[in-house]
Amino acid sequence: MPVSTSHLHARAIAGAPEALRVDGPEGLAAIHWPGTALVLWRREVPDRLRALLDGLPFAALPHLRLEAVDAERAGEAVARALGARAAELEPLLVDVAELVRLYARLVERPIVRVRLEAIRDDACRRFHADRVRWRLLCTYRGPATEWLARRDVRPAADGMPGEPEPAAIRRLERFEVGLVAGARSPIPCIHRSPPLSGTGADRLLLVVDEGPDPAGCAC
Repeated sequence: MPVSTSHLHARAIAGAPEALRVDGPEGLAAIHWPGTALVLWRREVPDRLRALLDGLPFAALPHLRLEAVDAERAGEAVARALGARAAELEPLLVDVAELVRLYARLVERPIVRVRLEAIRDDACRRFHADRVRWRLLCTYRGPATEWLARRDVRPAADGMPGEPEPAAIRRLERFEVGLVAGARSPIPCIHRSPPLSGTGADRLLLVVDEGPDPAGCAC
């Protein structure tokens, strides 16, 4: 059954009418509205999830890639991938599984790709559009994904988006969920992973999409 969006309430973000903010998870379905490139849901998470992630050294952050996950059984799939650490990381496992099911429901894709990536380099530091239709992003730790309003995108000589003025760069918040339109959508969201070299920062990023994107970027 197609996702119904007639009941949704969403607010355009100032200076970026193609980007919307919503108050709950089902509001992310506004990505289906014509002219929409990005929908953001700023949420609260349990204190124990925040405390767990803050207390882990970088070497202990989970890193996994699951190419074909039955979204309704996402918790089982992630638990198997985490192995003996599944009980220790249970608050994270639960949240990831909920977001995987949410994405699958919103885009009507029962089988999805799931990546949980620990990052401390300059992965995907150039602004770009993903080679998918829609992608869910959530940064669990560290600086979150950066994005540009369409009006601020300037092409570089190689045809890729060029480096913008620093004031034009916008950023998701930690734990905020973004549903991002990719290059297979009419209006893609131009975004990147924030550069980390020399900052001492690291990230834990959840990426859920329909796959496959050969670039496998960590935005």
